[in-house]
Amino acid sequence: MTRWIGVAPFAASVFLVALLISAAAIRHGLVGDDALRLWAGASLAADGQVPVGRIVAGYPTLPFLSSSLIAWLAPGGTPAPALVSAGLLAIIAAFCCGSLRRAGFSAVASCAFTASIVFHPALLRALIVGPADICFAGFLLMLCLALYDLRARSGTSEVMAVGLSLMGLAFSHPAGAAVAFAAIPFLAFAVQPTLVANSAMNIVIALVFPTLFAIVAFTYISWIFPGDGWTFLAAPTESLSLWAAAETHLLGNGMTNLLVVEAALAMAAAIAVGAPVAIAAGALIYRRRPLVIPPLVLLAAALAATVLSLVSGLFGDPAPIVVAAPVLAAAALLRVPPLRERGSRIAMLLAVGWLCGFVGIALIDPVAVNRLEAVIERNGGERGDALAAGGISAPRNGVLADIDNAPAFLLGRGSARGIFGPQSEAFTLAMLFARIDTPFVAVPDPQSRVGASDRLNKAFPALFHDGLPGYRVVYQNSTWRLFEKIKETGEFKSLGFNIYDRIHE
Repeated sequence: MTRWIGVAPFAASVFLVALLISAAAIRHGLVGDDALRLWAGASLAADGQVPVGRIVAGYPTLPFLSSSLIAWLAPGGTPAPALVSAGLLAIIAAFCCGSLRRAGFSAVASCAFTASIVFHPALLRALIVGPADICFAGFLLMLCLALYDLRARSGTSEVMAVGLSLMGLAFSHPAGAAVAFAAIPFLAFAVQPTLVANSAMNIVIALVFPTLFAIVAFTYISWIFPGDGWTFLAAPTESLSLWAAAETHLLGNGMTNLLVVEAALAMAAAIAVGAPVAIAAGALIYRRRPLVIPPLVLLAAALAATVLSLVSGLFGDPAPIVVAAPVLAAAALLRVPPLRERGSRIAMLLAVGWLCGFVGIALIDPVAVNRLEAVIERNGGERGDALAAGGISAPRNGVLADIDNAPAFLLGRGSARGIFGPQSEAFTLAMLFARIDTPFVAVPDPQSRVGASDRLNKAFPALFHDGLPGYRVVYQNSTWRLFEKIKETGEFKSLGFNIYDRIHE
């Protein structure tokens, strides 16, 4: 017990550092597109602008519900998803450090080894991208450790641990759902051979039953509330297409001219260079199947999930799966006893894995690299313009904006309070009567990528360039314009349908 209490200061330090990294990523616009949408949805849910049914049926379920709850409990403007990401990373750090202490490592070695794992480039990428990726990493580590235990004992508790980790993966991230489905054919290898010989199918059914039951229940709930039970499977196709284009540009013609094969090879290389300690552990115990099979099962599931994501198009881009590298490194330290006798070699291998992890990220996630280059060159692009416009609008209430289309605007604002998004009555009435009468309205340039799909631009094509009668521009950048309604100074207001006043009567 004292060993676990002793890791509390270390976990608190990890939480603070992770929070600072998340804050810097938010400030410079490094957050991923999917995380932006989750952030916007959580802010809207906390502000009461999202129906309860859509909150319950939101996906990815676990990070969305946790972010919404934190956003509801925390003061206005609190970066709830960043708090969730930092908290989850601190929990992973506390578990790894405490487990290493229990395995016999010294306090200094445990903290140093854990720091090199939780701040591995792949986990740093997950931290920056958002809570869904960190949640995915946590359940992937849980699955890897559960596979070791399942191969050793295959008891009821081990079967339950694997089943719960698969269910957590399915509801933490679209890539996690891909891993959960891709792992099914390989689960039979993770069970003791005597049990597989008797009833292999029954064992696999027992392992995947919690996940299948939860998916059926969630499908029913999402069908009852939004009206379509398969809407949660509408993957972030935009992020997948962007990733595919960037990966094709990076790899060129490659060796096979097939993106699926080359992406699987790139993922294998990224995991290998990011986890040399796991490769060293495999070389030490290559004849001990109970210790060799579990990491191979996880690696096979990760590569199969990469192929499944690209072939099906249902799970978004496979870049988050690269977090398997630090997960395999952590599992090797916790479950391979011969490795614990080589402390200096472990430190060297972890350092090499940390450095090479950046190579793996550049290989498997060129979109994130391009975004980082834009920040270094001080060219935030459309996202930077949206963040700036949102920041300017923060002290203003009654801002009409299509934040579903531009979640970065809401991220820059910090809170959904005081904004009229597509779920609000003001936005609906503006679309219905083709009339805007709110105190403020923010629109992007129709010629920009985000402006082309903005609903306000579609309903009012001349809004960005010509404005509206009775409104003036109070802020503009290369992409966004913020209009303010001119206050009337006469004794009487002009006759008209004042949406804002009707809402606040």
